[in-house]
Amino acid sequence: MPDTDLTRALGRAGLVQFGRYIQPDGSAWPVALRLRWLPSYPALLGEVAAALEPLLNGLPGDRVLTTVDATPIGIALGLRTGLPVVYPYGRVLDYTAAYAIEGAYDVGHPTLLLADVLVDAAHADAITALARRVGLDVEAVLAVIDVGLGARAGLEAAGYAVRSALALREMLPVLEGVDLLPSRMRGTVEKWLDEYGE
Repeated sequence: MPDTDLTRALGRAGLVQFGRYIQPDGSAWPVALRLRWLPSYPALLGEVAAALEPLLNGLPGDRVLTTVDATPIGIALGLRTGLPVVYPYGRVLDYTAAYAIEGAYDVGHPTLLLADVLVDAAHADAITALARRVGLDVEAVLAVIDVGLGARAGLEAAGYAVRSALALREMLPVLEGVDLLPSRMRGTVEKWLDEYGE
């Protein structure tokens, strides 16, 4: 069951947009998820952290490692739960790998990876590989929105526990119901998910 209040709030704030968006690899997506803008909406950032908090139950990890884009969400979650947060910082170079993750941590800590949007497994794999190089043991992945393009299946196949607060496909009828998504555009997004999704 989707979190309809959170879905509506993200849509009304303009953090979920529909149209034609060119990705760095040249592909076109019918949706743009602007969760990097959450710090401009402090109350909504708090709602996102509140939606993520119950998903922590049963997940391994005594600290949170964020992706670059999820750093503000991680800080909000850490303030809410008391969990320590570490995050990527700067450029990753072979000779500075130990400094590519900021924050206080010790080797061997079980760690939860937090992403704003779960797109594909490649990005999560890159971050978890870096975490392993500096001694963090990532065992689970938590995201605000799972786009549904194969990341969950790939990560689960690699042995990670994966949870998300929202799934894009489940958000579509909610956004259509409050006139934030025209029915034809919903059909376009669903067709795209059918073609490229898991």
